[in-house]
Amino acid sequence: MPRILHVIKFIILSGCVLALCLNGCAGVSAIEDPRTVEEVVSRAEQLITSKAYAAAASQYAIAIAKQPAVGRYYLRRAELLERIDEDKEAHRTYQQAIKIVPDVDPDHLQIMHRLALINANHLFKLDDAETLLQRMPGASIERYDLAAFLYYQASQYDESITLLNKALERVKTADQKALLLYHAALVYVKLGDQKNTFGSLYYAINNAGHLGLIRDIEQLWQVINEEPADKLYRSPQS
Repeated sequence: MPRILHVIKFIILSGCVLALCLNGCAGVSAIEDPRTVEEVVSRAEQLITSKAYAAAASQYAIAIAKQPAVGRYYLRRAELLERIDEDKEAHRTYQQAIKIVPDVDPDHLQIMHRLALINANHLFKLDDAETLLQRMPGASIERYDLAAFLYYQASQYDESITLLNKALERVKTADQKALLLYHAALVYVKLGDQKNTFGSLYYAINNAGHLGLIRDIEQLWQVINEEPADKLYRSPQS
């Protein structure tokens, strides 16, 4: 009997270790890993350079466990997860960040924005996205962009383009510009405007640095180059 109990205990413990490793091994490694958080992040970025995105995401899980109140670690981990189509895990990462990262953190607004977009674009949780919209500063680029995307989802394309143009007037970074232009390209497809679709997407591609956004741009680029034009660019009235 004692031997059987020992075997059962081993199996249970092994299962716990496996579960932890599937979640980036953060539960064990953050405690036992002797590296500083700066060394962990440096290793993650080296892995990103070699396009080992899943391994890099695991490193960022360790960084988060070491310093759980730092917003940029959640953003980078979720970005990597989006790049490899792990949208549900990226969503969990953003949700964790919303609960833990202080509102005064400079990345808190971007966390809200990215969480809302993944809700609206990939997980079809529009109500959750609208709730986050109400929490954003009224004249922020992030609020304009999210509102524009929700208008797009509601087939209110003119309203969407109006807000995207307002946001583009305030753009501060290349990634912001790329995201706005990607959303504009989505709208122009629905409006049947092939010229502006390709123009917006061209400039989006050339400004994008966010890996999740690059994934989305690549997917749209593939669609508009594979679908017959008469099928893809239908008039909104037809």
